[in-house]
This record gives sequence, structure tokens and C-alpha cells, in this order.
Amino acid sequence: MKEIPVSEYSRFLTLAQDSPFCRVYPMAVTEGRQSGCIYTNKSESVVLIRHRGNFTFIYGTPDENDIREIHELIISEQFKFLCQDNTLADKLLQYGGVELIPRDEYCYPHDKAPDFDIPDGYSLHSIDEKLFNRLTGRVVPSFYWKDYAEYSKSGRGICIMHGNEPASWAFSAASSSLECDIGIETAEAYRRRGMAFIAAAAAIREMLHEKRPAWTCQRSNLGSARTAEKLGFIKCGNYFLIRKPL
Repeated sequence: MKEIPVSEYSRFLTLAQDSPFCRVYPMAVTEGRQSGCIYTNKSESVVLIRHRGNFTFIYGTPDENDIREIHELIISEQFKFLCQDNTLADKLLQYGGVELIPRDEYCYPHDKAPDFDIPDGYSLHSIDEKLFNRLTGRVVPSFYWKDYAEYSKSGRGICIMHGNEPASWAFSAASSSLECDIGIETAEAYRRRGMAFIAAAAAIREMLHEKRPAWTCQRSNLGSARTAEKLGFIKCGNYFLIRKPL
């Protein structure tokens, strides 16, 4: 696979727009809103669009050589491929050393954010540069955005603070001209208190006047699915994540 120069990303925008699922991620890259990489085979009959968050999308019909290259990227470079192609998934599994994780996609059909109340002792703060660099965990803005400058142009996010401590945060993990996919995490000491719902509802309120919120999660993550449904999201699709086992 050859890597495409950033200056040429826009010519792959139509591919991203036609994605049957999770199009916010490849669109964010091809629109130049978030960092990522684009690779093609020699004939450009197969295109890989990789978001900075490592979600990678496959376009075209890869032949045996292409599939072996894709498998090698999973094994050696830790690529995480998203697809709905059972044949491709089965082939990659046959090569070994990868696992297939079912995931679900949720859409937000409402024109108003959910209502929420902020408990005493807590406050809402936009994710500014200080919080962008301070937040730690598995799901934080710095994992999905190259730096605060990139985030500040196209990203949105809310953090619930308990005094000076970040309790829970929700932000645009991917942001295109049409959608924002919400990333969310709650600090361990504040879990099981409804903080995730409040943070996400506040983030939806910030995003909804500009673009549609979206939500994705592993099917096994029942807590995330319940939060999405409580917020008013509706399941609208499913796909596989193919990765090297953790």
C-alpha cells in the first residue's frame, strides 16, 4: 500500500461520504478536520482511510495480496479495521492473529438535547486547552485529535468538574461537516452516579445546533449502550472491528 499525500485527501471525500456506516470518521479525515492517513494499492482500486483514533475503513474489493497487506497492517502496525464485509472478515480471521469484535452504531433523531440536572458540588466546563492536556484515560480528546489547535477548530466537549477534579467528560471523538461521534469517559471514583449521562447530554446540547450527534460502542459494552438509549439514541447499524488481540 502507498500513502497518499495530505494535499490529495479531498479527492477521496466522495468515498467517505458514501460510507454505509460511521462515515463521520473517514469524512473527518478527507475534509481535513482531523488527522489521519490514506493508503491505496497501486491501481487505487482499494483505499484505506485511517482516522487518528485508529479506526480504519476499507473501500473497494481487495484481492488476495491486498488482504495480506491489510492483515500485516493489523499485526505489525496495530491498525483497527471497521467493516461489514463478512467474507473479508472471515479471510482475515483465517490468516490468524486477529479478533473480530461486533460493534453497534446509534443515531440521534431528536432536535432537542436531553434534559439533565447538575448535582450539588459539580459544575460544567467546556474542554479548554488546560483540560484537553489534563484529561487521562482510555477515551480522551488527545487520543483522537493531533493537538488542541486541531481540536479547537472542529471539536466540542464538556467536562463535569467536582471541585478541581474532572469527574466525567464527553466530546467529539470524530467531527465532520455533518456529524459528531461522541467519546465519553468517567473517572473511576465517579462511576455509577449518572455522570456519563449528564456529560453526554451537555455535549449534545453544545453540538446539536451545528451537526448531528452519533454514538458507537462495542456490543458487549452494555453500559455504553444503555447510556445511549437513555439519551435518546436509536441503534441504526452494526459492523465489525478487526484488530490484533489486546
